[in-house]
Amino acid sequence: MRNHYLKNANTYMDGEFIKADIAVIDGSIVSINEPNVNQLPELDLTDLLLIPGFIDTHTHGGYGVDCSRATVSDLAKLCDAFAKRGTTSWLCSISADSQERTIAALRVAAEAIATADSGAELLGVHLEGPFLAPEYSASFDRENICPADRELLRLYQKEAEGHIRSITIAPEIPGAIELIDTCHELDISVMLGHSGATWQETVDAAEAGAMGVTHLGNAMRPLHHREPGILGAALDLDIYAELICDGVHLHPAFIRLAFETKGSDGLLLITDSMMATGLQDGSYSLGTCKVEVQNGITRRSDGALAGSTLSMENAFRNFALFTEAPLEDIIPCCSLNPAQLLDLETRKGSIDVGFDADLLVMGNDLEIYEIFCRGQRISRQ
Repeated sequence: MRNHYLKNANTYMDGEFIKADIAVIDGSIVSINEPNVNQLPELDLTDLLLIPGFIDTHTHGGYGVDCSRATVSDLAKLCDAFAKRGTTSWLCSISADSQERTIAALRVAAEAIATADSGAELLGVHLEGPFLAPEYSASFDRENICPADRELLRLYQKEAEGHIRSITIAPEIPGAIELIDTCHELDISVMLGHSGATWQETVDAAEAGAMGVTHLGNAMRPLHHREPGILGAALDLDIYAELICDGVHLHPAFIRLAFETKGSDGLLLITDSMMATGLQDGSYSLGTCKVEVQNGITRRSDGALAGSTLSMENAFRNFALFTEAPLEDIIPCCSLNPAQLLDLETRKGSIDVGFDADLLVMGNDLEIYEIFCRGQRISRQ
């Protein structure tokens, strides 16, 4: 059932909390602060917060599933599992891989997008590679990293049936600016990462239309006071910056610095989670890379980090803890901002009439009590 009347909620709308009654029919918000004329089932949310659901634009999987090796049923499993932790829509991140395996993963994702009908909505694909800087390939095999190739990207988008929604590229590789033009042609949002780019190379890519930087501070050239590089440019420019708020990938003080520099409209909270998320420590894979998980921290054999076991629920709480920012400033980082990145801000990321009923009910302690994905009430059990 996707019909509800959520009443007396302290509701986040237009940047502030107001008392509101929300009517949901067939998974969409149909009225706000109007009487329950359709006799919808009522849920009293007195003293509780109602906020937009979380949108995770960068996850490689969880619960035993790697998005690069998943079946259609695996991705449907992730839709259900992610929803229980507050994610109401997401992109599956496909790691840099061989052309054959990438095409296979894209075809699976396209089928899952067309058929999955419960849990968090799979919005499309985030392609992380293969157009990256080899020296910053991180957990991806260098043999799967290649120069900018506009025809290869067109092939990938065709095989994905148009569902590649974002891509990470390194702005310094030859042909990167032309590749950004192709991304615009194919309706793909461009993120910059896995890169040793200079400040100017990053500026040039942003001026060409790149919209943000992938997992800020990780797999990129470090900041230097005479050459700020891609990290400095990400903090300086009016583009998005992804943050992995697990307290491992980024120090809390750095997260505070990023927030104070970028503000609430310049950040994207992501998980960058991998298949071990929600499972016990042990041996797992991230694409072609073997990793070990100890105390919830994922590392390659050389000790370098390789994805995370973070959920959006915990990313949200950690960001609140690390920054002590008002909720009004935190909520856009995992709702409106990712919706805008994906050009979905007319139906996702906000609570308004005509929008999908992707909603979270939480207490002032940020504990989630109710989750709705397109109006579907999610059991957390």
